Amino acid sequence: MKMQNAKLKTTYLKDYQLPDFAIHSIDLHVELNEDKTIVHSLLHVERRLPQQTTPLVLHGEGLKLLSLRLDEKPLAQTEYEQTLQSLTIKSVPHSFQLEIVTEILPQKNTSLSGLYRSGKLFCTQCEAEGFRRITYYLDRPDVMSLFTTTIVADKAKYPILLSNGNKIEAGELSENRHYVKWQDPFKKPSYLFALVAGDLVKISDNYQTQSGRNVALEIYVEAQNKDKTDYAMQALKHAMLWDEKAYGREYDLDVYMIVAVNDFNMGAMENKGLNIFNSKYVLASEKTATDVDFQNVEAVIGHEYFHNWTGNRITCRDWFQLSLKEGLTVFREQQFSASMGSPTVKRITDARIIRTRQFAEDAGPMAHPVRPESYIEINNFYTSTVYNKGAEVIRMLHTLFGQAGFRKGMDLYFERFDGQAVTIEDFVKALADANGTDLNQFFRWYNQAGTPLVNVKEAYDAKLKQFKLTLTQQCPKTPDNLSKEPFIMPIKVALYDEKGTKIALECKSNLHKTSEGSFLIVDKETNEFIFENVPIKPVPSLLGNFSAPVKLSYPYTEAELVLLMLSDEDLFNRWDASQRLGTKAIKSLMKDHLADKSLVVPTTLIEAYRELLQQDIPEPALLAQLITIPSFHYVAENLEIIEVDALITARKTLVEVFAQSLEEELAKVYQACQEQDDGSLKNTSMSHRALKNTCLYYLVKAGAKWLKLAQAQYEKARNMTDKMGALSAINHSTSTLRQTLFDDFYKTYQKEDLVVNKWLALQACADLPNVLENINKLLKHEGFDIANPNKVYSLINTFAMSNPERFHDDEGKGYEFIALRVIELNARNPQVAARLLEGLTQWKRLDATHSALMKNALIKIESSGDLSEDVFEIVTKSLK
Repeated sequence: MKMQNAKLKTTYLKDYQLPDFAIHSIDLHVELNEDKTIVHSLLHVERRLPQQTTPLVLHGEGLKLLSLRLDEKPLAQTEYEQTLQSLTIKSVPHSFQLEIVTEILPQKNTSLSGLYRSGKLFCTQCEAEGFRRITYYLDRPDVMSLFTTTIVADKAKYPILLSNGNKIEAGELSENRHYVKWQDPFKKPSYLFALVAGDLVKISDNYQTQSGRNVALEIYVEAQNKDKTDYAMQALKHAMLWDEKAYGREYDLDVYMIVAVNDFNMGAMENKGLNIFNSKYVLASEKTATDVDFQNVEAVIGHEYFHNWTGNRITCRDWFQLSLKEGLTVFREQQFSASMGSPTVKRITDARIIRTRQFAEDAGPMAHPVRPESYIEINNFYTSTVYNKGAEVIRMLHTLFGQAGFRKGMDLYFERFDGQAVTIEDFVKALADANGTDLNQFFRWYNQAGTPLVNVKEAYDAKLKQFKLTLTQQCPKTPDNLSKEPFIMPIKVALYDEKGTKIALECKSNLHKTSEGSFLIVDKETNEFIFENVPIKPVPSLLGNFSAPVKLSYPYTEAELVLLMLSDEDLFNRWDASQRLGTKAIKSLMKDHLADKSLVVPTTLIEAYRELLQQDIPEPALLAQLITIPSFHYVAENLEIIEVDALITARKTLVEVFAQSLEEELAKVYQACQEQDDGSLKNTSMSHRALKNTCLYYLVKAGAKWLKLAQAQYEKARNMTDKMGALSAINHSTSTLRQTLFDDFYKTYQKEDLVVNKWLALQACADLPNVLENINKLLKHEGFDIANPNKVYSLINTFAMSNPERFHDDEGKGYEFIALRVIELNARNPQVAARLLEGLTQWKRLDATHSALMKNALIKIESSGDLSEDVFEIVTKSLK
């Protein structure tokens, strides 16, 4: 829906007030038809304070009001007032019943918010503010009600009718229609309401909780996808068991339902008892899903299930508290995923998101605290800061309190606030009270924006055998222009001698020791730590396991980084050292490129990688991460000004020299992994495939002779991982083989929608001169649909976020392409249009040429006419 930009309103946390009214219960009667849907809602409303006389103001958007009755009496038009976004009833008693009948058009709802059509299904998405598109209501998270929902529809077209809670009634009606009534025994906010109607098949299983209750598990999919649900079902059972063991949380309803839909703006939605999922996070078979897909299915299944307690049973008072449920649940999901696979590789994956997307967000125009102070459109704050940085903040609390102390705090949180809508302060206070500590300073992580920079200086006194570390923290300015007070942060530390042997730590300063290691507690602008009995000048390993979401600067030499990469007991920091080493080399090559010097990759760096490939590393997936050259975006976050062409050239040079110099070693590792990969979904096999396909990528970079190996892998592949690994390896090749294999892939999988999306994404990130021309052709291809978010993200957003070489075209063609797509999607689906803007928000950090071109793209969007709130907020903040 388009808005008049002049009328857009900013919502502020400081203005929060309790609602004047409580809605104790709502009875919904939803009549689904092919042309329109009629919604009857019966609200049982009561004033919070008897002396109040304020009118009742309900939210509503895109609704046609058919009738309105107060305590069974029809209201005249003079007794209420309608706007595009509200319904105001001027005079209401203390306690009353309000009956509202509205007409909506789900078939025309392209925003995919509220009730809409996905193919032949009716489904809903109500977070954050979609319920107001179904009926008039107090659509805010602190209004919690008991929901009873009756759905009526054609039985032949919609044999399955689902909503929240437990099914309490069903029956036949005239004209081949039927109904099902659902009742949720737990109060919930409207954003957790869900409804699905369609011709679906049900896959059933059950789970017995720790107290002996039997829970029916049901996954609903379209018939052709029935054979792609086994993994999701097992992941659900694993998540339920894990949550019982790790947090003592047991599921509370008789049935847990998941529905897979093809058109969905988000990954999934944790609606109480009826989770609606983007099909890409449910459907997975070895023929259609990669190992990463399987891992993502497991993670998202777990995430939505864990929301049952951290989001549903205890919910947010207002949307500023979004990280109360999302940051906490992401952390719980990360713990779960780490326990199911490789903890180190999982930690690397999570840290990479923070260091590329979240750090960029902090450095850009949309920078905001984990708990924002204001917003124009709440959908724009479903961000990496709220989710991923929010999870890192929880992780630091876990580090400070330890597993037992953190669990104690969580138990108190559940005990205090079950069934309530609360704040982040409530959560933090529960942890503080349970552990008898003060977390006032720690709370700055929630209300201060920006990425802290920690500069480390070292000094070694050989006579005293003392090693001193001085850590100074500062936080760069963010758009709010607020001064930043010192954060408190745990910095994991270890010391190594010149042979890579660990040195025992003796430190009288603020050193926090746990079973996970030793941590420097940095809580002032400058902290000093003196280590005693250090026999030689050591090499410090700092920020182990990425113990705080900060940027850490230490004057490591190349030799010191090599030592840590090859010897650090903290496996995460081995990867961190490899990334620092690669970034250091790329920055040096950039400097030479800008000075018109020839580009020479240091031999010491190549030899370090050679030794790494020859080491006996028990986890192949970790080695795959260790030999992965830092990405464009990773290096960019280490630069004040991003000289685009220099960065692209320098990185390409390093990749090519790496591949050509280590060709023999890479081939040996590839062959060893091929022999040990049995093609199964066991963690060991997945790990070998991760390394094998990383090696294949570099081998093809080393020379055209390796194209035959990629072709052989493609043709003999036993699973989608190896198919995609082969295609990824040849994706940047100009050989005719590339097109041959891509054509074969589409012909083979054209009926598998999620696989076609992989085909689109690969072409979008191809570093080829004609890639933009090809993408424009794909926009008209039968495998693409502008109305489907998955396809938009696969083709258009992948180009913007994963193809820096072509997105940052020297003539601005990549920027203009994204601008045109944002304008096109603005009226159709504002949430998706806004997400495409991420790649255009960093223009101030680019070199002068690219900065001007990117700014022009934003101006083009701004001047295109009335913009949705979603797009308007990001564009205007970006251009300030």
